Amino acid sequence: MKSVLKRLAAVVVAGVGVVSLATAPAQAATVITAHLEIGFNTGVPAARTINLNVHVPMNEYDANGYLIHGARIQVRFYGSDPGSDPMIYGPITWYRGDYGLTAGADGIHLDYGWEVPQGSFLNEDSGFANNGDEVYIVAKFIDGDGATISATSNTEEGIY
Repeated sequence: MKSVLKRLAAVVVAGVGVVSLATAPAQAATVITAHLEIGFNTGVPAARTINLNVHVPMNEYDANGYLIHGARIQVRFYGSDPGSDPMIYGPITWYRGDYGLTAGADGIHLDYGWEVPQGSFLNEDSGFANNGDEVYIVAKFIDGDGATISATSNTEEGIY
């Protein structure tokens, strides 16, 4: 009976070792993409719609782990101007549980939208010679230890 128990214990230990070796290691967040869309709400006079899409690809297990351990996405808005690009709004930070921030099968997503009135912070080139506004975002993924990766979005142009 003792030899059967010893063999059974050896099989269990070997099985745990094989399962441990077969489990994929945690993926470090190394890539981030950001997209900005600014539109017009036809139902509200002169309102501008802002839609942000930020994606940090990884598997769902790691995505949930990052968010549980304090990872966040931070967004800043910039005006695109010759010579310098002033920050015009932000930072705005989304944490686990905040609306729009989710973990899914293909990673962490921030899908968030809201409306602002005409002449808001999007009007980054206000003045007499306003030939239009050029706005983009810089999105940062900051993990629980403070490691950061960032991406710059497309530039949206219009009179905001």
